[in-house]
Amino acid sequence: MVKISDNSEIYDLIKDVTYLLGISIIEINTFRRRDEFKIQIVLYKSDNFSVDMLCDLHKMILLKLEAVLKYNVSLEISTPGINRKIKSDREFKIFEGKKIKLMLNNDFEEGFILRAERDGFIFKTEYKEVKILYSNVKKAKLS
Repeated sequence: MVKISDNSEIYDLIKDVTYLLGISIIEINTFRRRDEFKIQIVLYKSDNFSVDMLCDLHKMILLKLEAVLKYNVSLEISTPGINRKIKSDREFKIFEGKKIKLMLNNDFEEGFILRAERDGFIFKTEYKEVKILYSNVKKAKLS
């Protein structure tokens, strides 16, 4: 299977469904082999995100994708998990208020994302509150 780097078509097809339900699209990965499409989507909702809702979303999204795409579609939907590595600046906004482990130099520090901004975020630990630029983050993950 070949991984496809531009997932904007998939994003555009499903964003209305997720937006109406207050769900953020964290990540989309697509793979293609001949006439088969494998799509992996990671979704996040801060409250009341049940297995039943994931099942219903799977059905709605799969129907929408199959109606538009000219391939056999295999769809996986999941949530970020409790130790998700934060992979983009956009995710800091999605995970505002969440506890994270942050590496700036060579040590991890635990704290909370108080507020995400355009160029960085406010990080609060037990002893300090400081603005961190996204460009200074070596690693960050939910904790």
